[in-house]
Amino acid sequence: MKYLQIVIFLMLKIVLINTLQAQNISINATGSAAHEKAMLDISSTTSGILIPRMSTSQRNEIITPPNGLQVYNTTTNTLDTYRNSEWNAVAYTNPLNNIVRVFSLADLPTPVSGAITLDANKVYVFSGIVNISPNYMNLNGAGIQGTDPSKDGAMSSVAGGILRSSGVSVYMQNFAVIPLSGSTKGYDFADATGTNHCNIFSGCSVVEVGIQSLGVGQVSGFEAITIEKNYWNCVDGIKVTGTVGKFSAITNYITGISSGAGIEFLAGLNVKDIDLSNNYFIYTGQTGIKFNAGAILENGRMTTNMFSGVTTNINGFNSFTPEWEMQQNSGIPNSQAFGYLFMNANATTTTFASMGVYYKVLGTTTAVKQVRFTASNNRLTYTGKGNISSYIFAAVSGNAPSNGSGFSIAIAKNGTVITAPSASISALTNNQGFQITFGTQVDLVKGDYLEVFIKNNVNTNSLTVTDLQFRIND
Repeated sequence: MKYLQIVIFLMLKIVLINTLQAQNISINATGSAAHEKAMLDISSTTSGILIPRMSTSQRNEIITPPNGLQVYNTTTNTLDTYRNSEWNAVAYTNPLNNIVRVFSLADLPTPVSGAITLDANKVYVFSGIVNISPNYMNLNGAGIQGTDPSKDGAMSSVAGGILRSSGVSVYMQNFAVIPLSGSTKGYDFADATGTNHCNIFSGCSVVEVGIQSLGVGQVSGFEAITIEKNYWNCVDGIKVTGTVGKFSAITNYITGISSGAGIEFLAGLNVKDIDLSNNYFIYTGQTGIKFNAGAILENGRMTTNMFSGVTTNINGFNSFTPEWEMQQNSGIPNSQAFGYLFMNANATTTTFASMGVYYKVLGTTTAVKQVRFTASNNRLTYTGKGNISSYIFAAVSGNAPSNGSGFSIAIAKNGTVITAPSASISALTNNQGFQITFGTQVDLVKGDYLEVFIKNNVNTNSLTVTDLQFRIND
């Protein structure tokens, strides 16, 4: 009897196996049949399915995986599929925060005529350097970033900018760009509206890998351009043009420049403010910062920038250009305002219509040096952009016209005498030589002018001031 039971069990098992081989398989708790188009139909409202789970190194040890093989990668917490002879993570989109994970070209929107146009409502987070050749990315207002600034980004051999944008704001961070041809550059960002911002934040690099390119690229327009804490190692730097509100480049490391400048302001630029601070220009030859003729600037500031090996630190402007203020930049003098004029053996007489009233010292003066000042006869006019507190030295010499003579000198600002402080001399004898020196401090704005005035404290006798020295510096 027991033998008969064993035979019946084996016969039923054989029938079941043949049935499973011949039919679609259904696994469920209800006993319902499998869908006719599914070889395996699994249904449940309380459980899921678990596929093999393994680390990246374990996954890579699978020998000759077929296309379509799937595993769950415990190293990256991604669902990985083998396709086109390589493992790729399936792109993941979080509908709550609109983050798109990018591991390969397949995770980006389909290129159209060479343009990969990103979704303006998404932030694309790259893992690894993704080759998008021969295409470029139109950022279209989308944010792009990586998590490792030296390992995450994009490379392409496209002619022109790898990353492009027009008429929208730009935001990128921790994103490397690698140009792969002599006609490729990193960026081509433009905004003619003057309402958008271009933000190239910490960890964004443009790096050549043995293939000379067109360099970092160009930014045109924008209400504000901020380039902060980035690394460039390529043949040419960034070029800036268009109508710009504010351009700021702070703590960037620029190297490898062999044709051009680290930062170049083109002739078509009209910018309100430029702030260049704590940047490092480390390369042999070429130019650090170039400001082309025709470019228009309202106010510029350079502070603590470092130049090492660069042949020409700045080109097209200098520390004394009225629009620029420069302090503590290596190899560049600090900005200052300085004006100096004098006269020797002057024969022109200064007359006093009234005793005790100041009159301008008359005579022909010679200008020695003017930095942010212009000079005319006994007049220094401030031409700098920024407001300054100026230090003044004046000295007049002559011979007393009569016994008991006494005189005072003071500074006049815009034709009005500043009566205090002043300097005086008195009780002179006839024809006695004298000198009066004077120092003070006066605040100046662009267009203000200063002159040396003198008054006769005793009578109205005229005086010839034979010698005058007049110096102003901030």
